[in-house]
Amino acid sequence: MEKVTLKDLARELGVSTTLVSRVLNARRREDGSLDCDIGKETAERVLALAKERDYRPSRFAMGLRSGKRFLLGVITPDISNYAFSEAGRYIEELAHQDGYSVMFGSSSESETRMAELLDVFADHGVDGIIVTPCMGSEDSLTKIVAKKIPVVLINRDLPSLKGVGRVFLDNILSMKMVVDHLYERGYRKIEMISENMNVLSLRDRENSYTETMLSYGLTPYIYYAESSEVDAQVPVFVGEAVQKGTEALITPRIRLSLNSIRAILDLGMSIPRDMAIFCHDESPAFTTLSPTISYVSQRSDQVGIQAYQMLKRMINGEPGGKVLIPPHLFFGDSTEKK
Repeated sequence: MEKVTLKDLARELGVSTTLVSRVLNARRREDGSLDCDIGKETAERVLALAKERDYRPSRFAMGLRSGKRFLLGVITPDISNYAFSEAGRYIEELAHQDGYSVMFGSSSESETRMAELLDVFADHGVDGIIVTPCMGSEDSLTKIVAKKIPVVLINRDLPSLKGVGRVFLDNILSMKMVVDHLYERGYRKIEMISENMNVLSLRDRENSYTETMLSYGLTPYIYYAESSEVDAQVPVFVGEAVQKGTEALITPRIRLSLNSIRAILDLGMSIPRDMAIFCHDESPAFTTLSPTISYVSQRSDQVGIQAYQMLKRMINGEPGGKVLIPPHLFFGDSTEKK
């Protein structure tokens, strides 16, 4: 079946292509009526025939009129990560409603791969990019910004990068809330198992943990696992914590969390009787495990929605700005009162 064109619709209706175009491109007012000067009966005939003939506007033609390609790029470190995939799902749904297609890519925390993806997106003429930056990606993102392609950073910040939008979870407040929760439930020997990564969101979580512990007169302690050695090192850290009499562990990333839970159980210990755990990341498994696991929601829905809305404004010529998403904590059985 040949694709139906604007001219086909106009010829069948006995009207001009200009009239058909004005009806199909008109916005809806709040009352649902079309914001154009075409008569209601004629407009309804146009819309009905367009639906009947499954008319789809040419993106190329739309691009010529608007200067847009109706194409967006989204880059995450790992699209299989629950928080990143959920944010991407909301971005794609909202983009689809506005007529955009979305290209996805995973950087795998590689500066080189990030640069390659940004070049591919730029070569395809994307109208804007939403990205979770990795270490060392400042230069490649600066080049994209210089090409006048709107960029919104999510989840992680690059403070030196100018001219971009920013949408983040409030990691400082969320970690303070985690330590507050554990303290209120009687835990005093609270340690963290983190990862040796130069990522600002992770540093914010670590610094907030340290500052909140000190504010209670408690001694903070952070174990640092190398990214390539997380699976091997986390069980060792858990064993050391047990020997020191640690009462509760905080894990700021999902991989650290899952490894820590497994290590505690492999030692024959009970959560939270022998060791409490609070995860500053989320997984659907946390609410189905027994015991259920306390965690900080990454607010992926709000990150995706706010990032898309900000990018859309930037595409239309508005400045980016910064949005901090308020944290939400789920209190499971893993941090029951001591």
